[in-house]
Amino acid sequence: MSTRLEPLLYLLRRYPFCAACTLATMALAGTTWYLSGQNTDLEAVRVERAKEGEAMLALLVGGSTQRQELASVKEAARRIEENLVIDSNLAENAFYFYKFEEQSKARLPELHPLTSPASDTSSLYRRVPYTLRVVGTYEQVSAFLFAIETGPRLANITAFSFSRREAEGGVSLDLSLELLGKK
Repeated sequence: MSTRLEPLLYLLRRYPFCAACTLATMALAGTTWYLSGQNTDLEAVRVERAKEGEAMLALLVGGSTQRQELASVKEAARRIEENLVIDSNLAENAFYFYKFEEQSKARLPELHPLTSPASDTSSLYRRVPYTLRVVGTYEQVSAFLFAIETGPRLANITAFSFSRREAEGGVSLDLSLELLGKK
């Protein structure tokens, strides 16, 4: 052995408890240094997860609103599905317009279902076209038009013509419209 290490070995043998404590302190100091490096990395990961958790909490707070909106959209879709026109059911489709005639007190002298256009395969619904003429006072005809626009079935007015009827002192409304129907 080298002469430099002999005094150190003498001290280790003379004071074994101090030697063990010194070795333990050095081992623990190395472990502490290693773990502090790990803590820095883990702290960065913890901060990132905390941000993700706060973002998720914000989503959960808004989740009840989103569930309410989803429920209202499902209710609207259900009402639309219930009020779709069946193209082949002419009597019920005509009654839809005659019901508005009765409510508004306007007369409906002409109601003509037209041939449905060839529908493409990608759409979920079909268009069911109609032409009709409504006569009566301005208030009656406008009440009829308002009833069609706000009725339970979705209607798309494609063309209209409003004219005054001199002989009877009223107005006439010619409408071309499409109702949303089942495919």
